[in-house]
Amino acid sequence: MLLKKPQLHPRTPTQRRMVALHDRSGDGSGMREEESIKHYTDAECQTLFASLFPAGFAGKDVLNEMAPEGWPDSTLHFIFHPTLEQLHWERVQLHHNLQNWPWISKDRLDEPEPTLEETRADYQDSPIDTTREVRELVAMCLWDVFSNENDVVDPDGRLVHIGSWRGAAGFLAEQLNRETAEREYDYMHFYMGSFWVSERADLTPVYEMIFRRLKDRLLDWRYRLPRMHLIEFPSDRPDGRRSYELEKMRAELEQAHREAMDDLKHKPVPAIVIAYNNIYGVFPRGWPPWEFNERDD
Repeated sequence: MLLKKPQLHPRTPTQRRMVALHDRSGDGSGMREEESIKHYTDAECQTLFASLFPAGFAGKDVLNEMAPEGWPDSTLHFIFHPTLEQLHWERVQLHHNLQNWPWISKDRLDEPEPTLEETRADYQDSPIDTTREVRELVAMCLWDVFSNENDVVDPDGRLVHIGSWRGAAGFLAEQLNRETAEREYDYMHFYMGSFWVSERADLTPVYEMIFRRLKDRLLDWRYRLPRMHLIEFPSDRPDGRRSYELEKMRAELEQAHREAMDDLKHKPVPAIVIAYNNIYGVFPRGWPPWEFNERDD
């Protein structure tokens, strides 16, 4: 299920000059143009997050909601301590996904699938660090909620916009840097949220904790199925090959989006949507995306 978008690495220097990732239609900031003037300021976002997490991302109140049985006994700790079998499965899946990536270089198509022995040789667990693990998992899931093309909206229709994909990750990193009084995190720690680890445990309790706090402050959430777009950089000279490659890539991305939508119809409802339904009592606006798009068209 193509719910999140990896960074696009075109195959040729020409393609790299021609295209870039674009989060959503508009200016690339992650907001639609008609809503760009109705969003929280940076100061308002920081004030909101301080009220959402008065004891920090890893406060006792947060932990009690997410893992009342205790962090070591919660399945959520597997996010940071995967089993050997889980880690190997992830490596195999990544290998297959890369093999199917339209822009993978041809010399990588013959790379063999990783073996269990290779994974075992690299496997090394670490001691549980409850505070660090809880705050980092909360930050990942906050990225899923506030970014990833989704919207958090107040009763007046104003967006709680903490930045684009990279900007939102940077905002969350700075929140934790202030919380820990150290320069420990940057945007790369939380870019793409829980994408790389979401198969290790059911994240519904984390999302429920977040949505419960949003609901208490009369904030709502809107779902969108992410998609990739191309940005064409201006050129002073006509270039038939350039135009052909752009059109081909647009068609491939559109096909990938249609396939992702079709796949989603046959997959379980995402944990983030289930959590919203558990807290708000209804499905979020935008779910299911195929029906929502049809109603809007």
